Amino acid sequence: MLRLTGWYETEYGANMVDVQGNSLYACVQHCMLEDEDFGHTDMELEIFGEDGVSKDVTMFIHRMIRNEV
Repeated sequence: MLRLTGWYETEYGANMVDVQGNSLYACVQHCMLEDEDFGHTDMELEIFGEDGVSKDVTMFIHRMIRNEV
């Protein structure tokens, strides 16, 4: 199980993200269903694997949202 954490900007300020899923794609899909603006604003996000290692995935998610990946 992966854990996506961080924040993204909304018109009301930063919205915190803490989502778990079987894949990064599943985590991103969950966030997009919650807020259609997710991925289209300033954000800082990282993913934690089961081994506890974290990785910054901000730019990768921006590319996912734009269908470049």
